[in-house]
Amino acid sequence: MGIQLSIDQDLKRFDRFLNNNRKQLPFATSVAINDTAFDIRTALNKGTLGAFNKPTKFTQKAFIVTKSKKTNLVAHTFAVDKAGKDRARYLRFGVEGGQRPPKGFERYFAGLPNDGTIPSNSYFMPTSLVKTDGSGNITRATLKRITAGINGSVRGGFFIGTPSNSNKPPGVYRRSREQLYTYFVATANKPNYTGRFNIEAIASKVVQRRFNQHFNKAMSKAIATAK
Repeated sequence: MGIQLSIDQDLKRFDRFLNNNRKQLPFATSVAINDTAFDIRTALNKGTLGAFNKPTKFTQKAFIVTKSKKTNLVAHTFAVDKAGKDRARYLRFGVEGGQRPPKGFERYFAGLPNDGTIPSNSYFMPTSLVKTDGSGNITRATLKRITAGINGSVRGGFFIGTPSNSNKPPGVYRRSREQLYTYFVATANKPNYTGRFNIEAIASKVVQRRFNQHFNKAMSKAIATAK
């Protein structure tokens, strides 16, 4: 069992076409590659909406393009990985899966005073008391409030560690009016992601659907404007 492919075309006419328009081929090909690369960027950026739960604008605009030239017919569509704008690090675990590194707020907590019972490289799981933004991220106001509580500059102090006379695990807690409130639970177990953002499949569909259209349009324009 197999698949048989054949071309039912006048190849001599095609050869004549190539010979007559060979000079326009690199330009038209470069234009088609670039237009397709930008289509892939749009598809991948939109794809984050389905792959991730309430992705931020930061994530939705993760992908950029480096364009091809007539002398280098290669374009790249990729996630930004510059310092301070490292979308690639966040997206990698949605694409490949695996254990995620500590988030920014978790590294922040590691630098605050604690009672020494927090395991090294801990992950902090928020409870329902923690306010998050529309994308599910810990708000800056929450972090400021916890910091102020640890420093004793607001009422209802926070602390990081293990509550005394309690069977509660290490975490971030607040004591107020003799009540203990759990904000985060610390754990050394690394959260795992499953791969759910198939960028290769998305890009392949775009290439199949759009490249020939872009090439035909670019080639027709190149021939019409050739000197």
